[in-house]
Amino acid sequence: MEERLLRALGGLSLQPPPGRFRGRLLLLRGLPGAGKSTLARRLKRDYPSAVVLSTDDFFIENGVYVFEPDFLEDAHKWNQNRAHKAMKNGKSPVIIDNTNIHAWEMKPYVMMARENRYEVIFQEPDTPWKFNVQELTRRNIHHVPRQKIQRMKDEYEHNVTFHSVLRSEKPSRDERGSSGPNAAYSTGAHSHPPPAFPNRRRPHVAPRNNRLFN
Repeated sequence: MEERLLRALGGLSLQPPPGRFRGRLLLLRGLPGAGKSTLARRLKRDYPSAVVLSTDDFFIENGVYVFEPDFLEDAHKWNQNRAHKAMKNGKSPVIIDNTNIHAWEMKPYVMMARENRYEVIFQEPDTPWKFNVQELTRRNIHHVPRQKIQRMKDEYEHNVTFHSVLRSEKPSRDERGSSGPNAAYSTGAHSHPPPAFPNRRRPHVAPRNNRLFN
């Protein structure tokens, strides 16, 4: 594993915080290929109690990632529900492994953290290529095309805070166009054609962290 990536957390501690917080919510941020999932795996190894949740999990069928843009909103709501359940059950840390390009994409998680008295931490991988579009195009595992990554880089909101996320507003569908959460995966990002589901309803997908919520 890249040495710089292993230093990504610096002195950050994810141990249960004392005092007014019940737990910690870690919102990972970064462009496709920046090293978020690698960082999430490292955190899970170092903190076995961690619950790692990614919207991408919704699109995994029998170990194969098949992105379906028609179900993207459902996928985000599904992941938000998992995070809410984890916080209600006192799991900590809860780690959200999404691109989180815009502040408004993180707002549902921050609001539930406030409701459940969880400290919120924003974290990017500390990789030297995290904004290098050419290298990100080469490294990202979902084959997100270069032009999509460039657009995401152009729209990436830096220096977000707890309060700036709470003040953010979700734009209308027309305003968002194709640049919404994980929208980079919506064209040319999967190597398998989306399966045809009867009645346009996606079958139930069991969360990979279900056993942590018992």
